[in-house]
Amino acid sequence: MSSLEHLMIDYCQHMMLLVEPGELRIIVANKMAEKMLGYSELDLLAMAITNIESSLQDVFYWEDVRNGQYQDIETQDGLYQCADGSLLTVTKSVKIIHHEGRPLILIQARDVQNEHKAEDALAQLLSQLRATLESTGNGILVIDWHGKIANMNRQFSSMWGISDDLLFETEEADILEFIAGQVVEPEAFRVRLQELVGDGETEDILSLQDGRVFECRSRPQYLGEHIIGRVFGFNDITEHKRAEEALRDSRDKLEEQVQKRTASLQMANTQLLAEKARQEDLIKQLEETQMQLLQSEKMASIGQLAAGVAHEINNPIGFVNSNLSTLQEYVDGMLRLLAAYEDVEGKLVNEALQDITLLKQEINIGYLRQDIGELLAESLDGLQRVRRIVKDLKDFSHVGELEKQSANLEAGLDSTLNVVWNEIKYKAEVVKEYGAIPEINCIASQLNQVFMNLLINAVQAIEDHGRITLRTAYDENSVWVEVEDTGKGIKPEQLGKIFDPFFTTKSVGMGTGLGLSLSYGIVNKHNGRIEVKSTVGKGTCFRVLLPRTG
Repeated sequence: MSSLEHLMIDYCQHMMLLVEPGELRIIVANKMAEKMLGYSELDLLAMAITNIESSLQDVFYWEDVRNGQYQDIETQDGLYQCADGSLLTVTKSVKIIHHEGRPLILIQARDVQNEHKAEDALAQLLSQLRATLESTGNGILVIDWHGKIANMNRQFSSMWGISDDLLFETEEADILEFIAGQVVEPEAFRVRLQELVGDGETEDILSLQDGRVFECRSRPQYLGEHIIGRVFGFNDITEHKRAEEALRDSRDKLEEQVQKRTASLQMANTQLLAEKARQEDLIKQLEETQMQLLQSEKMASIGQLAAGVAHEINNPIGFVNSNLSTLQEYVDGMLRLLAAYEDVEGKLVNEALQDITLLKQEINIGYLRQDIGELLAESLDGLQRVRRIVKDLKDFSHVGELEKQSANLEAGLDSTLNVVWNEIKYKAEVVKEYGAIPEINCIASQLNQVFMNLLINAVQAIEDHGRITLRTAYDENSVWVEVEDTGKGIKPEQLGKIFDPFFTTKSVGMGTGLGLSLSYGIVNKHNGRIEVKSTVGKGTCFRVLLPRTG
């Protein structure tokens, strides 16, 4: 045998043995035979085939060969003796070939020991699957990709009423047609039974002509990655459907009752909401009226107080001012008379001159002449300051003013500052940054009240000594007044509450919590708004914005 031929049989996946029929000696053995049997090539070439094939039928066969009776064997199971003494189960085929005019026997064998084990395991698995198939509560039908029934369980035949005669004596197509004929819509069910190679899962509800309802689910059956059929599962859900219908009817009746009750409740709720809205409007109107009354009463009290103080102060100021003017005239005359006496001092006798000189020294006539004028001028200036204070009180209160009229907010800011100056002068420096804003139509006394509240809040926010900046400006639509302080500031969580009635950040006894609330109402009444910016530890800035036109 050539090396090429030997190489070819070495690469064969089965055992290859070539036997000389006369002495039954092995003359060729491939690598697979060495591997499977555990002998070396030299050991095999020194052995007879009967040393390996030891079953009784093999002994009879090789005895016939030795006697010249040759016979091919297509497939035959046998046992091969291995080098370690074990027996190997094989399936072999025997061919008689002729080489150089003489017959030779070619044996091809393969190990089927694992195959038998796999067949046994497969048979056991099939038995388990069959038991599982029969134990399930669903009817199972398996159709292969040819459209043939591959399997079904007893539950399937029972729920569809398939008789034994139909099962064992009828074609698969007749069985499928029998079950399709029981469905209310048979054509759709036939189409579903023919959809065998799709890779998706399906779910259908089948209504049967006898009133039952089946749930049908299907999924593809795989062999490896290939679809070889489809598995259908049927579940009788008739009772479930009837319970659903009964529940649905009950639910519909309940929903109808609920809808009636809901409509009644909605009507009652609508009435309650309307009543609540009406009460809220009344409460709001009452709060606004109370706020207006409180503001009017407060402003009226301030106005009456200012008017009374101004009237009471004006009376004594009038006659004191008149008396001081008259006194100044009298003093001027007396000083002129004194000057005239001084002119004639030189004509007096020495004794009289000496007495006058001593008197002039005693009363310090030179200082008296100078100081009398300064005292009178200072007194008159003080009276003018008192008059300005009285005027500022009148301007601040605007007694009797109820309607809007043109007013200068910067003048109102100045008069308000003079009124509260006693509160400010020891704790803060006041810086004015006026922008010469135009006059607007407003109730000046009410806006002065806003300015006073902001100024009082600003000075109370300053703990030791600080600065209050009064700033005004305007644009095409609005004018605004800013009161900025360098106090302790307002915490962010309190900014949203500062305009609420009775809310205050001041310590107990320092405030009522109504100042900013009243100020907000006044500014809102003037169609304006109050803005606030504050940084804790640095200060707060309130801006009052008002429209230039009413």
